[in-house]
Amino acid sequence: MNTPNQPDPRQRILEVVDRLFYTEGVRATGTEKIMSLAKVAKATFYHHFESKDALVLAYLENRDRALWDYLSQPTPAKNLREALTKFERYANRPEVVGCPFLRIATEFPDTAHPFHRLAIEHQDKIVDYLTGLLKPFAIDRRAAAAAILGVINGAFSIRMLYGTSREIMLLSSAEAVLKSFQSPRATRRR
Repeated sequence: MNTPNQPDPRQRILEVVDRLFYTEGVRATGTEKIMSLAKVAKATFYHHFESKDALVLAYLENRDRALWDYLSQPTPAKNLREALTKFERYANRPEVVGCPFLRIATEFPDTAHPFHRLAIEHQDKIVDYLTGLLKPFAIDRRAAAAAILGVINGAFSIRMLYGTSREIMLLSSAEAVLKSFQSPRATRRR
């Protein structure tokens, strides 16, 4: 029986893998280590997750949900600048060491792999989100959103490369990209 201060076994497993998969990688993290740190028996582990792959999928779903929860709290961004400010704040959190989805895509480079597919879906959702925020602009919104996502991904890559030794300045870079789409030359190319 769980004590009031101890989460249920499934939650403990997810908390452990959230930390380990994010910082050490999926391939480097064995199920024995997960079971040991989560303080669960093998039978309990497999009762909640039929395989390590099922656990990775749950991890990615939780990470995706956590980002969208963060972006909508305390209220959803009203415009692109507010959203980019939230991304910048998130990228500069001390516990952030990069984008978990980009890290997964690097570990599993086959674009047909289910983990890589989830990473692509996650990125596509961000492009859709940014495209919606670009509605007031008379530009190729989808192309601009994809370019801004490139800036966001670059910010997370810088965090992964340098750790917390550099502050990530995502907002100014993203605004420069947006401005390039608003130039007369960019407008003619639409």
